Amino acid sequence: MSFSKGRPSLIHSPRGKKLKSFVRGTLEVVKVIARERLIRELELIDEKAMLMNSSEIDLYLIGGGNLALRGIKPATADIDVVVKDHRTLMALENVLINPSPKFRTSGGLVVYLKVFGHEYEKKLGADAVYQKVDPEMGDFNLDVFVKRVMRGIQLSEGAVVPEEFQKLKSSEFISSRLRMCFLFKGVTSLGRSKDIDDILRLLELGVYFDVVLTEIEVQRKLLEVETFERLMYILFKKIKLVQKILEEKGVRSRGLDYFIDQLKGYLE
Repeated sequence: MSFSKGRPSLIHSPRGKKLKSFVRGTLEVVKVIARERLIRELELIDEKAMLMNSSEIDLYLIGGGNLALRGIKPATADIDVVVKDHRTLMALENVLINPSPKFRTSGGLVVYLKVFGHEYEKKLGADAVYQKVDPEMGDFNLDVFVKRVMRGIQLSEGAVVPEEFQKLKSSEFISSRLRMCFLFKGVTSLGRSKDIDDILRLLELGVYFDVVLTEIEVQRKLLEVETFERLMYILFKKIKLVQKILEEKGVRSRGLDYFIDQLKGYLE
């Protein structure tokens, strides 16, 4: 099988060697699930779904898993996916938690534990969290969102990369565009330092801020006014924090300044 890393679709901003060297010296690297393991874990879920004769399950890969798959970050601490409806969530859950030895895969028994009351359900609006316990490779969580993340941002039609998906035997694992990763990372709580790190990684690539602003307009039409304004406030504060981090190191981005000015318009 082959997952396509694709060409980053986001982005452009003044960057240069100074920004790149600063970003590389600042990032906090959490090595849990590297790209090779990420692909293998998704393959095993699909293999088990096939053995169970499950209905097709489409998973939209977002967050750090998307960045790790593309090689933008070395690894991710957990895997975040979006599904289109609760029926798909139930189909996925049936595959994940079934402990029957009849469904042994090429990697052995693949069983996830459902975690009740996980902090991500409250902080990020995850609809379900599942943990794979793996003493050898390390435990990780699979965080599943139905339709939207942070109780707001939706995976719009234009946010999916149609040529960047892997059709397996029973499932499709589809990449979301990097502009969605930028937004997802931008509307989490200010205390999540790993999301700041990922935003810095995206800035290192260069960000087409006009493309991000276009997606924000799409979200504006999809979301309730109060929800949209809440998320824009969080995004504004998060990007201002990123700007401050860069300026403290003597790095300035006109593209980032422009983006912040545009965000102000949503808060007036």
